[in-house]
Amino acid sequence: MKKQIKWLALIYLAAVGALLFLEVAHFKEMRKVSSQIGESYDLISSRDEGLRLEVEYRRFQYKVASYVRGQGEVSHADVLTWFDIFWSRAHSIATENSIPDGMDAKQATILFADMREALKQVDPLVQNLRRGDEEALSAIQKGLEAFDGRVTELAVAIAQTRVEEAASLQDNLDLALQGIDTLLITSTAGGVLILTLFGVEAFRARRAERKIKIREARVRFLAEHDSLTRLGNRAYLNIKMKEFIKEAKAQDESFHLLLLDLDKFKDVNDTFGHPTGDQLLKNAARRLSGIFRSDDIVARLGGDEFAILIKADMLDIEKVVSRVIAALSSSFVINGHEIHISTSVGVSRYPDLSDTADDLMRDADLALYAAKNAGRNTWALYKHSMSVEIKHRMGLEADLRNALNSETGGLEVYYQPQVLFTENKNEALSVVGVEALVRWFHPEHGAIPPMDFIDIAESTGIIDELSSWVTRQACEDVVLWHKAGFDISLAVNLSPHQLNNRYLPDEIFQVLRDTGMAADKLTLEITESAAVQNTQTAVEMLDILNKRGISLAMDDFGTGYSNLGYLKSLPLDCLKIDRSFVTHIETNEEDRKLVRGIVNLARGMGLKVVAEGVETEHQVEFLRSLHCDVGQGYLFGRPMNKLKLVAMLERERAQANLWNELNDNEDVPYREATFHDDELSS
Repeated sequence: MKKQIKWLALIYLAAVGALLFLEVAHFKEMRKVSSQIGESYDLISSRDEGLRLEVEYRRFQYKVASYVRGQGEVSHADVLTWFDIFWSRAHSIATENSIPDGMDAKQATILFADMREALKQVDPLVQNLRRGDEEALSAIQKGLEAFDGRVTELAVAIAQTRVEEAASLQDNLDLALQGIDTLLITSTAGGVLILTLFGVEAFRARRAERKIKIREARVRFLAEHDSLTRLGNRAYLNIKMKEFIKEAKAQDESFHLLLLDLDKFKDVNDTFGHPTGDQLLKNAARRLSGIFRSDDIVARLGGDEFAILIKADMLDIEKVVSRVIAALSSSFVINGHEIHISTSVGVSRYPDLSDTADDLMRDADLALYAAKNAGRNTWALYKHSMSVEIKHRMGLEADLRNALNSETGGLEVYYQPQVLFTENKNEALSVVGVEALVRWFHPEHGAIPPMDFIDIAESTGIIDELSSWVTRQACEDVVLWHKAGFDISLAVNLSPHQLNNRYLPDEIFQVLRDTGMAADKLTLEITESAAVQNTQTAVEMLDILNKRGISLAMDDFGTGYSNLGYLKSLPLDCLKIDRSFVTHIETNEEDRKLVRGIVNLARGMGLKVVAEGVETEHQVEFLRSLHCDVGQGYLFGRPMNKLKLVAMLERERAQANLWNELNDNEDVPYREATFHDDELSS
């Protein structure tokens, strides 16, 4: 019995010794795994350095622009804070040996040095930045614009390097875990306590490894996907573009890049709020994903901008783009709101039109710009000629912005006279008002057609600023003419964008206070076809203006789609007959009937009538017979600058004094008594 116990004790001691040896080896493996886990956490925490650099760079640019232009509640202190954050991030990356493996070390060193130098140069501009200082804003943006693409490239490279390092570390972890599994099998013969401790430690190690795998998978996903729509992001698109180019070269194939954004998406955010805008982006992403095949790449680049990589010939591309436009033009019902948008699409093609990833993006963006200029809700394929055309248009856009803030930019208000029709045919027609029109005499390109630069203003969102500038300038001029004894009214056009601005009444009243303009001398003209997002809100704003004495006129009446109910809901004082109906009233019976019907409609609604496009005396006689109130057209004067208008008013006043001295029965033609040929050709 004692021998048996002795042998059992020896066996037990041998087993314990073996287990202790195994446990020592096990704990060495566990320390190795723990070390690797720590390295994984370090990788996870550091992979965002580049992404944070780009985010803080973009956010600083946004804060600077918002502060200078008075957008949002951004203070100078906010601008300085984000500048310091961006500076610190750039310095941290530059000094912590964060050069990614995919980048040339020399180029990265030069990039960091250039970035530090650029930050030093713009630092005084940021410190002294003031609201409205567009020149300083432009200098800051110019000083940093060289890093737009390079910062993104650096961020993607750093994230990609960390992901690759994490993948390598993952392989080492897998090998270590295989060793742990072997130890688990060999320790089954050991004591219960040691086995339990070993099992617990192994379980903990495996759970930590699983967490690392989940974290790494999430890191990869976040680095390459958009969190809102779950589509690939710009970094993911760049990776796929390089893959597409490599495959296309190897197989002698071609592919297309589609770049699109949602027209007037900003209006949806402003009207319904950002949550509705986010849901619209999600729905749009689902519709796009449903159109394309699984091997096509659909990505969201940011904001309302999407991109698609697709392998297809030109005929298929036309069909696909048409489907995209149709899908996004169909109404979206979100939170009880039926929302209608459209899309513009720019297309570039590899390799015959664009042969690098950067060229594909640039050329698709130029094509998108061309599609927007063509009227939106359409698409354009990149052509080499677009570069020159769009650069010219972009130059005009920049010059127009500068002209609004400069007295030498060439913008000028012109005025077209409006004359009162009297029942006495022998009585001289007198100017009772003017319509303010804007003209642009570019310092280099000369006179720019109004349709061209107004289209630029509307497409770039500065039409409100341009309209406000015209209103203020015109009110200042008319106040001076009132002081000189010329009792005339002023008509100013409201852009459709202004009708969607809930602050419009406050802005108009502020102009009246600043200039001293009498409210009852101002008429605001709205076009019949103006696209109003919220009709009720627009009517309420117009009613506020009208109750303060400002007159409201429906411009170009008869060319839009207004119904009588809509007209009745507006606080109108005047209808303006479009020139297209007046031009042919001498020869076209249908036009005469239309003009007569419009005048009768206005009379029935108690509205004044202004006829546009009056060019002959016979037209005057016909309009007089209908008791039309006011005429406007080349017969009375082309649009002219304020100096010529003042000269015209002076001559009219002198002629009126002469008229009073003439015999009441003397037949003096109104044309000769009021206007001269030099006025008509001005």
